[in-house]
Amino acid sequence: MIRKATSNDKIALRQIWCAAFGDNLDYAAFVTDHCLELGTVLYHPGGMSFLTLFPITLYHRNKRIMAGVCVYGLATHPLQQNKGFGSLLLARVLAGSPFVLLYPATEDLQKYYLKRGFDTPVRIPAPVMMSGCKGPHGQARSGELYATYKDDALRQEFAFLWPLPIFNFAFQECLFRGGYVVPPRFCYPSETDPGVVCKLFKGAGKKDGSSYLRALAHFNVPVPGFCSEDSIFYLPLD
Repeated sequence: MIRKATSNDKIALRQIWCAAFGDNLDYAAFVTDHCLELGTVLYHPGGMSFLTLFPITLYHRNKRIMAGVCVYGLATHPLQQNKGFGSLLLARVLAGSPFVLLYPATEDLQKYYLKRGFDTPVRIPAPVMMSGCKGPHGQARSGELYATYKDDALRQEFAFLWPLPIFNFAFQECLFRGGYVVPPRFCYPSETDPGVVCKLFKGAGKKDGSSYLRALAHFNVPVPGFCSEDSIFYLPLD
């Protein structure tokens, strides 16, 4: 049975996250505590499966179009995987919001979500690997960074915009990884390759030859004129 998770479920959520993603307990606690505080966590206790919905808003040329949700951290314990519990959670999500957005980080996940109704591509500026990107002498405040992020996003044709608390979560998560912010990028050490992963949080969106990844969206409400090639989604949580 699917229900909203509460603080009483913290230990279970941390254990599922660690088992599903292979992260250590400190990181799992950091992430799931923020999920409970800032989002809505849908939890299937029997299926040992959960996901988080964070608020996100679609803008068109600086005009607010509609509020939706972004799916983050769909996790099922390996003991219960391939039994349909994740699909049950997604089906609940798809029926309950004007639009649902998510970022499948691998080709297999792209195929998985395409089959489950996420049929509209959205552009994400591709991160770059850098070897010589040094941290700043002083770290800017999250609120100051958010103001420039919002200003840039609202100049785009179609932009999916985080509220300040979720942007701050991305900022804190970057610092938790031992990273730092050098505008216009969030940077943190790569877990798999030498160097630093750097993600743009502003300054993209124009057709300038930049590389892009693909988020996927499902719309329950039509958006006249929406064009995937003119869309932008900064800082997907991954």
